[in-house]
Amino acid sequence: MKQLLTILLGLFISWGFGQTNPNPSPSVDAYIQNEMNLEKFPGVATIIVKDGEIVWLESYGFADVDNMVPVEDTTVFLLASMSKLVTGTAAMQLSEAGLSNLDSDINSYLPWPIEIPGFETDSITMRQLMTHTGSIEDGPAMDLYYGYPDPTISLEECIQRYLTVGGIDYNPTTNFYNNAPGTAFNYSNMGTALSGFVTESISGMPFDDYCDQNIFAPLCMEKTAWHFSDFDSSHVARPYTYFNGNYVAYPHYGFADYPDGQLRSNVVDLGNFMIAYLNGGTLGSNSILNSTSINQMLSAQVPSLDPTQGLNWYQEELFHSGGSAMLWGHNGGENGVSTDLYIDPANNIGLCVLTNGEGDALYICDELYDYSLSLNPTTSIIPNCSTTGTIDEVAAGPKELIKVVDILGRETLDKANTLLIHVYSDGSTNRVFRME
Repeated sequence: MKQLLTILLGLFISWGFGQTNPNPSPSVDAYIQNEMNLEKFPGVATIIVKDGEIVWLESYGFADVDNMVPVEDTTVFLLASMSKLVTGTAAMQLSEAGLSNLDSDINSYLPWPIEIPGFETDSITMRQLMTHTGSIEDGPAMDLYYGYPDPTISLEECIQRYLTVGGIDYNPTTNFYNNAPGTAFNYSNMGTALSGFVTESISGMPFDDYCDQNIFAPLCMEKTAWHFSDFDSSHVARPYTYFNGNYVAYPHYGFADYPDGQLRSNVVDLGNFMIAYLNGGTLGSNSILNSTSINQMLSAQVPSLDPTQGLNWYQEELFHSGGSAMLWGHNGGENGVSTDLYIDPANNIGLCVLTNGEGDALYICDELYDYSLSLNPTTSIIPNCSTTGTIDEVAAGPKELIKVVDILGRETLDKANTLLIHVYSDGSTNRVFRME
């Protein structure tokens, strides 16, 4: 029975489920199936985008082994640290809108001060949080923030407990590095969680709601959300470990520091995300960032500390039949999860691999990248994303302020310390944030 299950896991390609792969390849399928067997992946979903279209879309194995539920292109996976790409996008939106400055002290945006012990006069900045140079360490208290299937405390409470003097989980030895912010590279999940909370504080709305409105809706990422409760559980792949020849499921879980790794999505939605980044921040008529912001995120920020680190994005070497190339992206790894997403702006290519196992999917990325470079597709899938509307910048010319609405579109009074939208008589809008 175990041998039969292994064969089924390796050979089950979800033809007939979701959309048909526009450019199938038996050799690529065979390679991925072999890697699934070696890395003990119960299920895998893959996508390649090229020149703004989906040119490869294939799924393998099972989202739920016990019930033999196949992976489809709509299957939702926990992304783990790949989530940081979205957290960085949100932070960059506020910077682009003039609501924050990447090099300002984050304490100007927070309800209470956060300082690095021993370096209290040194500022912590968003750029540092986005490049893992903010001197915030992932300490053992993070284990207290897990919940099943969702965290039971808020992001604000998590940050306050962990990072503020007097917080019940505050520890100057285990929660911080002994160096001034900006002077050393140390990968930091809690630093990214803090970045998400800064976005929450500036925008005046919960971080997950901010992403829903300003990233997921404009990109038609309809099966992407930060919390398990936002999904039909039958659409979410179960996370697995491989033990004594069997796939053993973990319970669905989350954590209060969720901006660093709790996002769930599927390959189709992430295809839209990659296309937007490859297209200077736009998908169709919708925009999440301008090209200047995109270029900044995909540029080395701390070359003396880590030459591969951009703003949340970093460079990873992928290998192909002609050599290798450095692509921008991020991987993710958690209990029962291994994910990868990388883009090659020079060739207008993006690829993503989502799994519900604990192996290394980078060899699958290599294979997909090699295939994409030589692929001159005769067929493709064009993302179906209708205009959902974006918040425009101030239009030129005479106009009159006719109303003020909040980020959810509800009419309100003009007030401080809240992200608002001014609506003018000529139809233009302007994002406004006035601090007091």
